[in-house]
Amino acid sequence: MKVLLLENVKKIGRKNEIKEVSDGYARNFLIPNKKAMPANQTALHLKNNAETKENTLLARYKELAEKLNGETLVFELKTGLNGEVFGSINAEQIEKTLKEKGYGETEVSANSLKTLGEHQATVRLGRGINGTVKVRLLSRS
Repeated sequence: MKVLLLENVKKIGRKNEIKEVSDGYARNFLIPNKKAMPANQTALHLKNNAETKENTLLARYKELAEKLNGETLVFELKTGLNGEVFGSINAEQIEKTLKEKGYGETEVSANSLKTLGEHQATVRLGRGINGTVKVRLLSRS
């Protein structure tokens, strides 16, 4: 029997794949546990919709990554008379700024930035697509 997998199943396949399995395995395990559904026209339609949605999402993430690579975020930190920096910029502050600029939910992998100048931060957008943003720290006396 051909089934459309609704989730990843060990040794069978991944979500949204159509696989041939034994009738008993499909009727007694996969279908009752909502891990698969029979591969009929409705299932094929659902699969096509899921693929279209996934492709659209990937295209959006790639577009955001391209836009993000040209982006520079500017933050000001208090500095003392001798140039020592008070405070730092962390990943949460960068994520918040990116969200305000319209990038949505992101995950930034950057340590606390404690020195003035330009830094690079890697931003994970989703679905394995990453971008890089420049972070410039300026002095505020």
